[in-house]
Amino acid sequence: MTFLGFLRASFRRGASEHRPPAQDRALAVRLMRVIFGCYIVVAVGLTAVQMLVAYRAASHRLQEDVAALQRTFSPGIEDAMWRYNAEVLRGILAGMREIPAVVGVEVRDEAGQRVQAVGTLTEASGEVRQVGPGDAFRPVLRSFGAPFSRTFALVHTDGNGRIYPVGSWTVHSDDSIAIEQVKNTLYVILINSAIKSLMLWFIFYAVIRTIVGRPLTQIRDYLARIDADTLGAPPLVIEAGGRHELHALADALNTMRARLRRSFEENAALMRDLREMNATLKDRIAERTRDLEALAHTDLLTGLFNRRKLDEALAEEAERAERNDAPLSLILGDVDNFKSVNDRHGHKVGDEVLVAFAALLRDAVRPTDTLGRWGGEEFMLVCPGTDLAGATALAERLRQRVETTDLPEVGTRTCSFGVATLAPGESTDGLVARADAALYRCKRNGRNRVEASLAPRLDAAVPERGGASRGDAVRMASRSRDDEAA
Repeated sequence: MTFLGFLRASFRRGASEHRPPAQDRALAVRLMRVIFGCYIVVAVGLTAVQMLVAYRAASHRLQEDVAALQRTFSPGIEDAMWRYNAEVLRGILAGMREIPAVVGVEVRDEAGQRVQAVGTLTEASGEVRQVGPGDAFRPVLRSFGAPFSRTFALVHTDGNGRIYPVGSWTVHSDDSIAIEQVKNTLYVILINSAIKSLMLWFIFYAVIRTIVGRPLTQIRDYLARIDADTLGAPPLVIEAGGRHELHALADALNTMRARLRRSFEENAALMRDLREMNATLKDRIAERTRDLEALAHTDLLTGLFNRRKLDEALAEEAERAERNDAPLSLILGDVDNFKSVNDRHGHKVGDEVLVAFAALLRDAVRPTDTLGRWGGEEFMLVCPGTDLAGATALAERLRQRVETTDLPEVGTRTCSFGVATLAPGESTDGLVARADAALYRCKRNGRNRVEASLAPRLDAAVPERGGASRGDAVRMASRSRDDEAA
């Protein structure tokens, strides 16, 4: 039966949760993210390798183009230098500057002195300077590429075959030129990769949603609808082409559903009987428990709380008052000359007087107070959150109400009240004893009055009429209330 109950609870939870959490519904999307994430990593890696290869090839071609300039321009520069033809030399350098692979050119004589220069030059110290108007040099910022240069010697051979060094010329270039050359290639690669990625995303999404997403959605919705009343529903059929693990899972779920249906049918009658027996037993136990609790805490004559309940309530309120640093007061009330009622009218009338007195007090106290019969004609009122002045005022209102209310068969009667407030560190027994001592003072001082106990040390010895101790006063008060008739 425990297993059966577990299955029923599981099915009911599934029926109440029609839509699972978003993180459980996104299996197809999560698969897409994993697959496409791996594809992006691979694509980015291949693109980086491809760009690196293209850059190295462009850099190598740049080096070769710079080296090939020697064969093209060395004869003209050598002839201009040999003839000291500055105009021709300037024209050759200006033409070389227009070549994309060249950022600057300079020519030096055989003594190493610069003769002419154009463009941007990188000195041996690493400083980058640009040749301005009038062959003036001004410093410029370095580019993000790595500069490099090639120097070629200038040698003149006369008709007799003699060789004369006339100087050298240097071509300055930069690797950033190679990057510029492959920039368009990079754009093409990136656009191509973006298009392929977008197309693959839609293809993967459609395929995974059809093969995985839709079957899982069918299984989820089918399980969400199953409970004890829908086990006879048609079996689950996966609407997907082919045959794979999800179809096997659907078959297993259909087999389990059929077994559960048979189990529910076999145990339905037994469960109904058990529920009826259980409900009857629970009702009887609950009714008996309520009766016992009422008997345990209720005074049978007055219907108020009895002394046991008052002890529990006083202990709880004292603990709460200490924890919250709040006041707690106690009122003890005693019907004056009650023994004369029993002696003159009988115990039946005395019981009616006590019942009427209890009803009077019940109607007059606050909802937060706890009222009960302490014993005989003595009643106790526990007042949480009430200081001595408030409790004394409440006791006085109760005394006036009792004094002006007619009781059955006996007319009006009076009542005396003793009031005490719990002091720090004081026990509940000490609090009751002080309230009892205050009540005893009421009896000694003429009855029909309210007496308050100011502090434990003030009641440690009762100074009135003989200076008896508090314990003696409590015992004397008890004897006096038992014997009072006048």
